[in-house]
Amino acid sequence: MDGVERCIDDEIPFEIPESWAWTRIGSITELITSGSRDWAKYYAETGALFLRMGNLSKNSFTLRLNNLQRVQLPQKAEGTRTALQAGDLLFSITGEVGMLGLIPDKFETAYVNQHIAVLRFFPDIRNKYLPYLLLTDYAQKFYKGNQHGIKNSFRLDSIYNVLVPIPPSQEQKRIIDKIEKLFHKITVI
Repeated sequence: MDGVERCIDDEIPFEIPESWAWTRIGSITELITSGSRDWAKYYAETGALFLRMGNLSKNSFTLRLNNLQRVQLPQKAEGTRTALQAGDLLFSITGEVGMLGLIPDKFETAYVNQHIAVLRFFPDIRNKYLPYLLLTDYAQKFYKGNQHGIKNSFRLDSIYNVLVPIPPSQEQKRIIDKIEKLFHKITVI
């Protein structure tokens, strides 16, 4: 695959098809950043959404929108760099590391707090393949092995260094379709 960083052989955790490539998340993202601190002073009844850990999911990447907080921000508030875009993947970096939330199309203006990282993948890989991959036992094992401190924090450089297998675009689509068909069967039963 062109443009995808190849990894050193002794880092590769398992074999993948020849048409796939191993890379680090950092090499396929436009942005990896964490949210803002001290925004409680901006809490309001109306305004932009302020997503927190309780809005992320453990075994899916569906946002939980039943307990929302809103903020009224001054024009130059620190952290407006985390204004979310469709396709951004939210990743909990403290407490229960690795909870996810995928920002859907046409989502309203929203920001995240300091316990959440924003991963903005390059457009050609901005689909559900990586969110599904980051739910796997393989990814969960990496999170558990790379936490720091008493509060089980996961640093942004740890996210950057997660090794991921990347298939060609058409294969990504087939994988996503298959997973979604299987999940649909499970929820129908």
